[in-house]
Amino acid sequence: MPSADNWPQVEALFDAAWELPAPQRRDWVLAQEAAAAVREAVLRLLDAAEHSDGFLGTVDPAAGAAVPETPLPAGERAGAWRIVRPLGQGGMGDVYEVERADGHFAQRAALKRIAPARNPDAVRFHIERATLARLEHPGIARLIDGGLLGDGRPFMVMELVEGLPADIWCEQQHADAAARVQLLLQVCDALAYAHGKLVVHRDLKPSNILVDAHGRARLIDFGVAYLADEAAPAQDRAPLSPAYAAPEQIAGAPVTTATDVYGAAAVLYHLLAGRPLRQSAGLPGLAAALDALDTPPARLAGLSAHSPCNSAGRALHTDLAAILARALAVDPVARYPTVEALRDDLQRALQRGIVAARRDEPGHRLYRTLWRLKWPVAAAAAVAASLVLGLGLALRYASQAAHERDQARIEQARLEAVQQSVFHMFRSAGEMKGGSATASDVLESAARRIGEEFARDPAQAAPVLHALGELYFLITDYEAAQPLLQRLAGADPGVVDPALIAAARYDLAQVLYRRGDAEGARPLLAQAQQFWSIDPARWESRTVDSRLLQAQLLRSAGEHAAAAGLLQAALARRVELSGPHHRETGVFHNNLGVARFASGQTEAARTSFRAAREVWQAAGLAQSPDALNTLNNWGSLELAAGDPAAAEPLLREAVALRRRFYGPSAATAALLNNYGKLLLQQSRASAALPVLQDAAAMGAQFAGHGSLHHVAALAAAAEAQLDLGHREAGASDAAIALEAALATLGPDHIGTALASLAMARLRLEQQQPRAAAVLLDTVERIAAAAGPSGARLLSQAAALRARLPAPAVRPAPDKATPAP
Repeated sequence: MPSADNWPQVEALFDAAWELPAPQRRDWVLAQEAAAAVREAVLRLLDAAEHSDGFLGTVDPAAGAAVPETPLPAGERAGAWRIVRPLGQGGMGDVYEVERADGHFAQRAALKRIAPARNPDAVRFHIERATLARLEHPGIARLIDGGLLGDGRPFMVMELVEGLPADIWCEQQHADAAARVQLLLQVCDALAYAHGKLVVHRDLKPSNILVDAHGRARLIDFGVAYLADEAAPAQDRAPLSPAYAAPEQIAGAPVTTATDVYGAAAVLYHLLAGRPLRQSAGLPGLAAALDALDTPPARLAGLSAHSPCNSAGRALHTDLAAILARALAVDPVARYPTVEALRDDLQRALQRGIVAARRDEPGHRLYRTLWRLKWPVAAAAAVAASLVLGLGLALRYASQAAHERDQARIEQARLEAVQQSVFHMFRSAGEMKGGSATASDVLESAARRIGEEFARDPAQAAPVLHALGELYFLITDYEAAQPLLQRLAGADPGVVDPALIAAARYDLAQVLYRRGDAEGARPLLAQAQQFWSIDPARWESRTVDSRLLQAQLLRSAGEHAAAAGLLQAALARRVELSGPHHRETGVFHNNLGVARFASGQTEAARTSFRAAREVWQAAGLAQSPDALNTLNNWGSLELAAGDPAAAEPLLREAVALRRRFYGPSAATAALLNNYGKLLLQQSRASAALPVLQDAAAMGAQFAGHGSLHHVAALAAAAEAQLDLGHREAGASDAAIALEAALATLGPDHIGTALASLAMARLRLEQQQPRAAAVLLDTVERIAAAAGPSGARLLSQAAALRARLPAPAVRPAPDKATPAP
């Protein structure tokens, strides 16, 4: 590149050469007495201009469309609209705030009219209007109307987006790096939708992304957009922004969806670095374009101390640098193939997952795998530490009572089992070559190894098998825990320690309950409690803990008051045994809150959740899975109570902690499901949909296809699809959810009611009121049997029933008349 001082000479030579016939230009430039860098720059510009069909001549904003001579005055009519005030000047004309003036209803919007300049602007204007008419997405400014002004100029009326450009919004909100990435994820969702309609935006930049007061991003200005399956007219190469444009745009090459991948990444670079990808200020239009082609994108490393990305953790910073390096590749083929792929990798970076842009880095996959396993391992270490402490205390008083000696032996055996299970996990991880181990690979290998040892020597391997099953249960991978615990629960008590079999049966009962099989859980719990009743003093702590599951099974049978009473009594004994700030005490407070909520005791439930949170804070467990469960349950209560403002900070905190410290699991699925439903209540379906889809996938993976985790999230995803106008996708999700619920949960389960509600809404939109009425009957029957916890479902069903046409409305029982 020549220096800035040489640009006047470059432009002068270029202008002179451009006036010559094309075959003579190169030889003429080479014959001039100028520095080699100047001649090379001129030749590059000539080559780019000759292949750009006039495109480079419009890069400079100063060369844009002429400004209309007379602004539209306030009060002037444009079809059904009245001009209120000017909003600004666009690349093709001016934009005004308008209000509907036809008397039908009140509405504010933005009107855009074309400047009386060149024909290509008119072409682009018509393209923008036709393009926006095809797009109906919460993340894209919606087209409302269009027509001709009195002077024959076309205009279009768009949704009025009251917001700030993305970069300004981020600065005013002091958004951290994760929040800025989350903002771009919204943009990626909107782009994915547009690309699905074969539309490419082509001019992504912070000023074309407006963010409203609720943090919702909207894409505007599709004036340079073209259909992905149609070539742009050769005479019309639209203006662009060199600081964000993809190299193929600058070179005049064909534009594809990969161009928007580049543009989205360039915007994210600006949001994270605090400055544009390219600094072209002060350079003339041709120079800026050539500079964009010659200068490779800067990496996200080495930023100034004031750059927003420096607030990110080291791992996130490194992930984002790798992602941007791939997305900003000069060759479109080397980029992410779709904006969905870019979005997914950004989500993995936020969740400390395995980032596709770093797959080839030595050790990246293994490091992230071990990071994913840190909580099982940490939990195992914590259990081991507590067991060591318990063992020391038990040994200290071993001479005082025989059952204390027995307890010491039990604790020693558990400690050794935990140590062996952790050993197997790390041994499995170490034997996987090439850094390709995933968390699932490591745990599956360890389980297979321990299973083989159990087959050879059940008595010796049983404690280790149980410990690994407990670790799976701890990370809420119930589907993986179940076969391990089943194997031990069915072992021969003449070969395997009966106490270990009882513990496995209890844990298996918990797994089955969480997978929606309450009937299968009940006999297992009874068997475990029967064994512990043989020696009540020895097994009192286990018996007290078992009241947690017993209460859950009572609630599943509709006995909500009995469940709350059982937990209230057991809580008092738990405090006597463990103290007010023990983890188990916090679990009891949390579960008592759930039971009280289910029985309609909303304020008492809040009191229990507050007490649980106090325990987590006092015990230093504020970031533990138990603490997140409390936040999730408390947020769910506020959500069901119709107070999303109270629910939002609770669920937002829980989601942030989950994403920071934990990987995908059934518990994460439940949390994401509740958070997604909150977003739906806030009319943020576009933000809710990916959250609910993640929740449904996690629920199916970790709790099983057809589990409540899976069905509830999928039914809510169907609702989000319908809110967005995606009827086919909504129908598919609702059908899968209902079929899975009936097959796994049964016709009377609350999950079946959730899926039936989503299907009822679909049938209403499909103009099938009779089918909708039958489904609503099912919802109301199940919700009524659920007691107070079914009140919200009954309310939602009533709202849908009100939309049924009169013949399909179910008559009240006391007003029904028999047929003659």
